[in-house]
Amino acid sequence: MPIGATYDPLGEHLQDPYPFYERARAETPVFYSPLLESWVVTRHDDLTTVLRDPETYSSARALPVVLPVAEEALAVVAKGRPQLPDVVQSDGEAHARMRAPLAAALRPDRVAAMEPALRERAVALAAAVREGGGRAELMTAYAIPLTQAAIGLLCGFDEELAVRTYSLMDSLVRLGSQRQTEPEQMASAEAGAELAAVVARLLRERRAAPGDDAFSLVAASMAEGDRPLTPLEEAEAVGNLMQLVIAGQVTTAPLLGGAVALLLGERGGEEWRRIAADRSLVPAAVEELVRLVAPASGLYRETTRPVTLGGVDLPEGARLVLRYNAACRDPAKYDRPHELDLGRSPNRHLAFGRGPHYCVGAPLARLQLTITLEVLPDALPGLRLAAPVALRPTLDVRHPEAVHVAW
Repeated sequence: MPIGATYDPLGEHLQDPYPFYERARAETPVFYSPLLESWVVTRHDDLTTVLRDPETYSSARALPVVLPVAEEALAVVAKGRPQLPDVVQSDGEAHARMRAPLAAALRPDRVAAMEPALRERAVALAAAVREGGGRAELMTAYAIPLTQAAIGLLCGFDEELAVRTYSLMDSLVRLGSQRQTEPEQMASAEAGAELAAVVARLLRERRAAPGDDAFSLVAASMAEGDRPLTPLEEAEAVGNLMQLVIAGQVTTAPLLGGAVALLLGERGGEEWRRIAADRSLVPAAVEELVRLVAPASGLYRETTRPVTLGGVDLPEGARLVLRYNAACRDPAKYDRPHELDLGRSPNRHLAFGRGPHYCVGAPLARLQLTITLEVLPDALPGLRLAAPVALRPTLDVRHPEAVHVAW
């Protein structure tokens, strides 16, 4: 039986896919998955080849609906606005143009300016956890609220709106990436439609009265002057801002929760205690944890011409899923790839991608993880895992369902 026929990313290979990926890299590093209707790419060098050649490997359909979704649900998501290319699902000049205002919003100096407010929020969240009495669930008590605060600061949301947009985003991203009943699909679709309506309303407000936030920068980039945007201009801006709200949160909260869980579980929490005792380890720890957790485990590309990749001849129009979490543990690239090494250097991993689609929000994700590693050990001395960590059964994002801790 071909290896791809046994690939079960929502079942057998959800919690610990790495032994399977080891076998795939050795036997068939690019294999076809009937479930995903895609060629799965597992080797570091092959991913790098794809990411550096956007002319051959297009991002125009980087976020396909993979699992079956009812037509009624898809219609609800699309209702009310044209479905246009966005910053994630585009190539070339169009991608560069749409990326520019988002990159401006996430310049290093702007991210650095967010640090005091984010650190204050992290300290308050950690204090609330501590006051809870010896046990907590960190995803809901810390990781998700800190991520909400970050996107709120970036986009100019108050706390209530940050919580609401996260909830809508969290429901939307399940559509087509989790196995859902039709009523569940409709609920996810309605959440997506509501999120688009919220984003459109805020876009119009910021166009009329701009501030210094990401929404204002995107609104200003769409046209000179202060005239209202045309329907097509608005639809493009809404699509890009939806991607900002989604991408800025869908993998960051899992990164924070997954990183803490990994540290606490590694050698009985020894690595967590090392960081608690020596904050100089934090910068290297951030990169190593991003590499190993790799919450954005898959994005898609489509070939624009016949090409050979990993020894496999692919036709034009072949869909690929890039397994970043497999590439980040490739022994051809990393010594002891599955081992958490706080001194690993260099550590040029692929968890944030590479090439023109390199994650524009990487500095903000790194900042949140840095703050977490500096705040939680002081606030919660003696922290330990209180239960095994299970992952949400979602394609392409490794998201802990819960991280139960005690101290």
